[in-house]
Amino acid sequence: MEGGSTTSGEVKPERQSPITPNQIFILSGQSNMAGRGGVVKDHHHNRWVWDKTVPPECAPNSSILRLSADLRWEEAHEPLHVDIDTAKVCGVGPGMAFANAVRKRLETDSAVIGLVPCASGGTAIKEWARGSHLYERMVKRTKESMKCGEEIKAVLWYQGESDVSNIDDAESYGSNMDRLIKNLRHDLNLPSLPIIQVAIASGGGYIDKVREAQLGLKLSNVVCVDAKGLPLKPDNLHLTTEAQVQLGLSLAKAYLANFC
Repeated sequence: MEGGSTTSGEVKPERQSPITPNQIFILSGQSNMAGRGGVVKDHHHNRWVWDKTVPPECAPNSSILRLSADLRWEEAHEPLHVDIDTAKVCGVGPGMAFANAVRKRLETDSAVIGLVPCASGGTAIKEWARGSHLYERMVKRTKESMKCGEEIKAVLWYQGESDVSNIDDAESYGSNMDRLIKNLRHDLNLPSLPIIQVAIASGGGYIDKVREAQLGLKLSNVVCVDAKGLPLKPDNLHLTTEAQVQLGLSLAKAYLANFC
């Protein structure tokens, strides 16, 4: 269950930002990274809609930008993935809470954070293999973001719920994630690229095997933030808006403690 397919996500044209970022972060994975916080069923019209509730931790800031689907830097605001994960309705994810928390801790007016949304709901890790549409789009968007002259500070990765149903997928998750990170670092020519992955909190099935792989991944400059215990929506799959805020703050804490 991914929140339903609809066009009610409202993609509004934004004015291109006159500034460019100097702290760039890639947001990738599946629906809980894209954000389903505040996405609810409109039973009167039988469709899914975002309730447009934006917590203060996720408020827009002129020094937090996003790379749009047409590769323009613009002021970031929820939903960050509205023109990226277009098959579903997007809501609040962890990105804005993360960016606000990082910017606040950097304590410098010169910090301009750039977020590069790449997540796509309902996708298994094999769909992110090198050569796939999702992988190549992520690489393309990442390389475009680097044209402003700054390196990528970290990739935030939240994915795995679509790999828990099949035992073979769950057991191969660790090797697939290992390969994804190595390929991404090679193709971006960033051999030490920091990766902050999230250990999934939902999905049922063989979730323990996927979580074991996520928590046990042994690669340099890879850290894991555990989402287990965060509040879930009634579908028992997607994080609530409150949970997304908590996750964003935890991701910021992990980045600042390990890579800043």
